[in-house]
Parts: sequence; structure tokens; C-alpha cells
Amino acid sequence: MIRTVLVKLLKTSPLFRLVLIPLAFIIFAGLFLVIDVLAHKKPELHLLEPAIAQSGEVVVIHGDHFGTSPQDNWVEISGDRLSANTILEWEPNRIMVLLPETVQDGLVYVATGAGKSNPLIFANRSNIPVRNVVQTSITFPEITGFNTPRVETGKRLVISGKNFGLSREDSRVLFTWQLDPAIPLSPQNRISQSTIPCSETLFEYEFWSDQEIRVRVPDGAASGSVYVQTSRGLSNGEPVQIINQPGKKLYSDQRTYTVSLNVDITNIAAEDGNMLLLRIPRPVASATQRNIEITRSEPAPYLENYRGMIFHQFENLRPGRTLSASHTFLVTVYRVETEITANQVRPYTDTDSPVYLLYTASDPVIPSNNPDIILKAAEILGNEKNPYRKAKLIYDWVTETMEWKEHENPNRGVLDALADTSGSAWDMALLFTTLARASGIPAIPVAGIVVDENRESRIHWWAEFYLENFGWVPVDPAMGLGKPVHTPGDNTREWYFGNIDPYRIAFSRGWTDQKPMTQKSRIVHRPRSYAFQPIWEESGGNLEKYTSFWGDPRVTGVY
Repeated sequence: MIRTVLVKLLKTSPLFRLVLIPLAFIIFAGLFLVIDVLAHKKPELHLLEPAIAQSGEVVVIHGDHFGTSPQDNWVEISGDRLSANTILEWEPNRIMVLLPETVQDGLVYVATGAGKSNPLIFANRSNIPVRNVVQTSITFPEITGFNTPRVETGKRLVISGKNFGLSREDSRVLFTWQLDPAIPLSPQNRISQSTIPCSETLFEYEFWSDQEIRVRVPDGAASGSVYVQTSRGLSNGEPVQIINQPGKKLYSDQRTYTVSLNVDITNIAAEDGNMLLLRIPRPVASATQRNIEITRSEPAPYLENYRGMIFHQFENLRPGRTLSASHTFLVTVYRVETEITANQVRPYTDTDSPVYLLYTASDPVIPSNNPDIILKAAEILGNEKNPYRKAKLIYDWVTETMEWKEHENPNRGVLDALADTSGSAWDMALLFTTLARASGIPAIPVAGIVVDENRESRIHWWAEFYLENFGWVPVDPAMGLGKPVHTPGDNTREWYFGNIDPYRIAFSRGWTDQKPMTQKSRIVHRPRSYAFQPIWEESGGNLEKYTSFWGDPRVTGVY
């Protein structure tokens, strides 16, 4: 009935047609506006972490609807927009910024094409007066107890006490370390030399408050005292027993190296308004490699340590000018020797832990989910279920099957090495890691340099696999074959499964995931180098071209 009336009016009434057309336009415009509003929501801020900081520190902005990049979006603090080079990370619900020198107290906003967010309050720590209060009680951290006096490597330990601090910041939990008793300890540094801290990169810090800390027992921990170290000082030590280990691990033969590296930028063609960012790897801290110190940096870096890298930022490069960045490190390395009873190695039970999930998954250099890899791993292992024996079968297959050959193609992948059963240390380390992960064994490739008896260094790669209740076990298939440098001693193939020498410096343990600072920047990747990272150089703006030379790390002293 209604349809019939409308059709009749359309045919007989010019006035009705005149009114209906704009009315329909208004309805469609309203629908489009509703859809557009629903699709483009204004950003919402939930939390600043931390809300009190100062220039040079990193602040994380948590919220929603930020978009996927800072392009056409921005962060505003106290009325000032942050420049693009201060944005370290931009995700739809998370933004990481480096506070500039000029940052002031004020309101924080995130602005996108959909509008401006609600504000959150930020305070510059340097503007907050500090009362000079005479301490009437001891504020050193104090441990009063644990949830259990007996715990396994990799498992959770809950520490109760007081004065730990509201957040961790630079504080640490220290466990007694499995150091060779024959190594002398200096009286001044006895605690630092005989303990090992929990690792940030291996997700060993789970929770931190003023009265409770939850951590995972780190690789290399031994039965003995546990300490909490904060800016206020070192706590009392309380004993913990490390139990159910399927073997022993010993760190010995301490070596301290001076390592230098440099990057040179030449042949610059550019106009004003350009930028070049260098991401220089730095030696990575682990139970095997400790006390890492930068003794020289030229020029001073933009960031000294961001996710295992040193950031150098150069702006407004000029034609004809040569740029250089150089660093010198002190690194202490130890020999690692393990004695593992295979029958005492248990299957993995904590398969929801971050370490297990991350290091059994595929990544850009470890295609462990590839069907050919999975098939080969099953063929190698047969019916074996024991994780330690499975790792040994994979190591034996790699060292017995692979032919040593340095291929010219730098982009050659693991599947190519599997197909023609040949390759260098890179191929062997990554192939071992890939087959291990495909078999349900957490494993990581390690990149760095190896030092020969003449102190000559060259880039090298090896691997580690993880055993529950024990920790990381080193393997070096290439050195097991006596490559790329001479390895004295008998039966080196067997020795390099479960043991590692101190004649090496590691710059990467596993793949380092990175993203460009801006969507429009140009990036440079260096395949088969001394670190596993996708971005080494990033340029933007009016930088037309340049030439870069990365020198391999050089050992300039051994102590």
C-alpha cells in the first residue's frame, strides 16, 4: 500500500520529487557519517609508563586507536609536538617515545586524522623538588623469605621483603653463579663476580613491587644466596637450593677482551632535510659473557643501549663530508662445560612459558614450520623422545652430513643448505636451530666473532638449545668440524656438543625484531654478519645516496 502511494506521488507530484531528492541525500550523508565515525575513532589514552620521567628516558603511551604509524599522526607534550626521530615505536595501542631535552611538565595528547585524544598528565622528574630528609630508618632492600627454599632452573621464585621499590627500573635480582672455584675473586667485587642477574631479554622478571618480586631462576644459577640490588644498595642474602638438575655446568677459563668496531659513511649526495640512523650491535650479556662495558664512543651515541644496539643519528649530511662512528668494548668471556645425564632429562612441561613459545617458533631466519624441515627432523629423530638425545641426533646429523663450503650468495637460506647438504658456520648453526625448533626443542642461533691463536678475529655463528631445569646448552657444529679456525684437542666434534670455548664474543642470541622509525625511510640489511638484525642503516628525507663501510669487530687486547 505505502509503496503504491509513493510510486503514484513520484509520477504525479513535482513537489514531492523536489523534496524527496535532497531528503534522500541527507539520509545517505548521515549514514556515511555514522559509518565514518565508527571506522575512525578518536585515540584514547589509558596509561603513561612512567608518568614521571626526564629527558633522555623512554616513556610508553598505552591506549587505543593510535593507527599503525606516526605518519600524519603525532604526540604532543605540554603543547609541543614530538619530532619523528623521538618516536621509537608506534603500534595501534602502544607508542614508545624518547623524551627530548626540552620536555616540560604538562598534558600528553595523541593526535590522528580522527581527532585528538583525552589528555594524561606528565611530570618532568628534574622539576620535582627533592626534600632533604634525614633518614631515621634503614631503607636498604631486605629479603624476608621465599615462596619455597627449593626451586628448579627456569621456574618461578617469589621473593618477599621490603624496600624493593615500586618499580624495577635498574634494580636486579642476583643468584649465586656456577663459577669455577679456582677463579680468584677480588674482595671489592666479590658479590658481583660470584652472582648472575636475571635476564630481561629472556623474560625472567615477571613482577616487581615494593614488597614482592617474582622472577624465573636464570641460566647458570647455583644453590646459594639470592640478593636484591637497587639504587639504595644490596639486600641481605638468603639461601635457595637449585634442585632436580639433570647435570652440571661450570664456567671457567676467564678471558677479558678489548673489542673495537667502526662504521664509515662516504660519497654523500644530499640536500638539507635529511637523516641517517645507524644501528650498531653491541656484545650481548649472558651467563657466558659478562661485565660488558663501553670504554670509548666516537661520537657520543644517540642511545647507548636500546634492545642490544647502539643508535647513532646524523642529520643534515653534507656532500663531500665523511662520517664515522666507532666504539671500543671490554667483554669478559668464560669457557662453558656441561656434564648431563641424559636419563635425568625430562620432557618439557612448561610449554606456555615465554622462552618455550618464542624459541620453538619460526622467525625470519629460522623456518622451523616449513614442511621439508619438519619431515627431515622426524626422519632424523625416529622414535626418540628425550630432548637431550634429540638435540644430539640433530647435531650428529649436521656434522656428519653437511659439507663445509662457503657459498657466494649471501641471501642463501636454511632450505638451500638442507637441499644440497653444504654450507658454512652460518648454515650449520641455523640448520641445527631450525631442526631443533621443529622438534619441539627451544633453540637460538648465536652470532659474533671467533678469535684464533694469533688474535685474528672473523665472523662466526653457533647455537644453543634449552633443557628444562638445566638451562642453555651450547653447540658449535662448524667448530666441531674444525672450521673456520684450527681447534686443538682430540674429538672436537663430541666436545663442541654441550661445551664452548672462551675464544669468541657474541653480539646476538637469536633474531632481534626491529621496525623502521618511519614508514618512508630506506633501510639497509647486512646478511650473514655478526648480529641477527634486519635493520643496520635507516635513511630518510633528502639523502639521495651514500656509501657505508662496516668493519668487522677486531680484538685489540686479551687479558
